[in-house]
Amino acid sequence: MPKLKAVFAGSIALLLLVCTTVDARSLAIQRFDASIGVDTDGSINVEERIVVQFTGSWTGIYRTIPVDYRTPQALKYSLRLSIDSIKNQFGDDLKFEATRERSYRKIKIWVPGAQDSTHTVYIRYHVANALRFFDEHDELYWNVTGDEWDVPIASASATILLPPGATGLRGTAFRGAHGSTERNEVAIAPHMVRVSTAALAFREGLTAVVGWNPGVVYRPNGLERWVETLRSNWQLAAPVVAVVLMGGLWLIRGRDPQPGPITTLYEPPQDMSPAEAGALIDGSVDMRDITATIVDLAVRGYSRIEEQHEGASAAASSEATRPAVTGYTFTSVRPHKDWDGLKPHESLLMNGLFAAADRVSTSDLTNSFYEHLGGIRGSVSSANDEKYYVRDPLGLVALSGLAGMIIFVGPIVWAVASFFTGGAFGLPTVATVVSGLVTGSIVIGFAIALPARTKAGTRALEKVLGFQEFLSRVDGDRLKRIVQTPDVFEKYLPYAMALGVETEWAGAFREIYTHAPAWYGGASSDSFDLTAFSGQMERMSANLATVLPSRPRPVSSSSDNGDSGRDWSSGGSGFSGGSSGGGFGGGGGGGF
Repeated sequence: MPKLKAVFAGSIALLLLVCTTVDARSLAIQRFDASIGVDTDGSINVEERIVVQFTGSWTGIYRTIPVDYRTPQALKYSLRLSIDSIKNQFGDDLKFEATRERSYRKIKIWVPGAQDSTHTVYIRYHVANALRFFDEHDELYWNVTGDEWDVPIASASATILLPPGATGLRGTAFRGAHGSTERNEVAIAPHMVRVSTAALAFREGLTAVVGWNPGVVYRPNGLERWVETLRSNWQLAAPVVAVVLMGGLWLIRGRDPQPGPITTLYEPPQDMSPAEAGALIDGSVDMRDITATIVDLAVRGYSRIEEQHEGASAAASSEATRPAVTGYTFTSVRPHKDWDGLKPHESLLMNGLFAAADRVSTSDLTNSFYEHLGGIRGSVSSANDEKYYVRDPLGLVALSGLAGMIIFVGPIVWAVASFFTGGAFGLPTVATVVSGLVTGSIVIGFAIALPARTKAGTRALEKVLGFQEFLSRVDGDRLKRIVQTPDVFEKYLPYAMALGVETEWAGAFREIYTHAPAWYGGASSDSFDLTAFSGQMERMSANLATVLPSRPRPVSSSSDNGDSGRDWSSGGSGFSGGSSGGGFGGGGGGGF
């Protein structure tokens, strides 16, 4: 029992000793005096005189100053701050270490003898771009002490010196926690404004606003402001760099052989589908190539297309009174076993259309068919790539495309990572996001354009262009060169749709094609007009171009938990809507 009492007493004594030691170690800012000189070149020179009382054993102090801000346009604005010197009250240089922590410049200062003593630290630094310019005045809106100190400040002051010749001098000041509009008295003298305040509590600060008439301080011109924006948001230059680099790569590796003269052809290249012809002519598989394939499959007897109308029957109405088309119905005509002879992209399209049933409507395909588009497009592209494009043994196209995707999604991944880590990585700025999306799109676009056509591909392109020329100008002697039957019109209609000349092709058969096609339901046989039917094909293509790629609306949420710089989003003068902690400068500090 006596031993237990002794242990208990010893524990209490040790606890008291620790508490006493902790209580004995403290730091206080007795004075914070700032002298700010405004130069005629638009820069400022700042000297901060910080009187620190150390109780207990310390190594030194640190000072943090924000240097990154958000502009009204949600871009970054970075102060160009350079440290001139850090000295003690005797004029001796103090050892310091300046680093970047998120949007702050952190200055760690070693103070010799920082134990139960008072020391004065002079921090001198230069800021090249801290002024703001308005139509009627120039302005320094400066957070003198900062409102992020870990300790209170017993007293604070600021003296702002203007160049000789400055007129219309005015000033105001704010004190208190961040956002406080409590005014503080100012004293104005020729070329000088002075602000002082009594004790500032934990995380309170002093902010000064000084204005003067334009003319004495240099104002940056438009080009200089643009360069300043680019310096703070260097990411905005990335799209230009991407265009130069990828453009050069395309000139070296991505150009096609020189095409020859275009000769009119009266039939499409052998064994080339409408989608393949459309993709070859512009290098991409567009929605019109896919809708042309739907019509082609209907023409060839694999499916049937019917108009949907609200109210009256279209077949029983004249062209003038026919109700508007509200959608389309697609019916599979041939059994699945007969699809084996189709090309891969045609088979994928049939399977996509009739995945749920042998009869579907556009409403059934809305927000569901998009899952099949990637495979269909890829199949068309692969067919063309194998026959008409140079292979890429070094993977240049794949590497370029991968780089573009990384650049494109990088800012998005960054933002998501910041969200789930509580802002540990900082939130990407608008410039980073926009630049990433634009630059990534440029790189991906050039990667797509990089594959050059082979000589066979160039010859095939010439044939497609020659066939397009025929379809778009079917008149006179050219019309006599083909068998003028409804079957010929239907056979080449999907090619005309894929090549964008269906109206011209229909115009040549106006007197020949006089009955509604068997594969399309909706047009009245008694009042059939080919021009109106061609227009309906265009409207169907436009409708399907909206329906087929449609996706369900995603459920999304957003949150800004990152650190992308102090907010300067108001962008206004400190004389109208100013507050403590506003403008540039600020930050805080403490001991270590």
